[in-house]
Amino acid sequence: MLREELGFVGNIWVRQNYLEKAGDKVGGHIHYFDHVSLLAKGSVEVRIDGQEPHTFHAPTFIVIRKQHRHEITALEDDTSWYCVFAVRDIDGNLSDIVNPENDPWFTFGADDNFWANRDLSNNPSMTDHEQNMAKLREWSK
Repeated sequence: MLREELGFVGNIWVRQNYLEKAGDKVGGHIHYFDHVSLLAKGSVEVRIDGQEPHTFHAPTFIVIRKQHRHEITALEDDTSWYCVFAVRDIDGNLSDIVNPENDPWFTFGADDNFWANRDLSNNPSMTDHEQNMAKLREWSK
């Protein structure tokens, strides 16, 4: 089973990926830009464009080239890696955002219910940042 969490700062987007059991996989998909994946724990097989897979063991990084279908399969339980991307707008230009959920300074002095009281679903008054976050969540699927 794949679990993932997204984080952002400046123009860097990091997606934490976790595969619980050996044999779990992330199905084939394509990216529009090169990126690097940092394998933090475990071992994976990476298959590019249906070719023979290549095996990687943590700790290491894996370069994922644009326009090539790739899939990742865990070879060990509790495998985790981080995909690191440049944040881009819909036209492919570099963008610059900060995710306040991961920034302790952002909530400095906020009341204890700050996050619990925020409902961003279908909110037409979202800030530009919140709209960017919503778009990035959609694009990362």
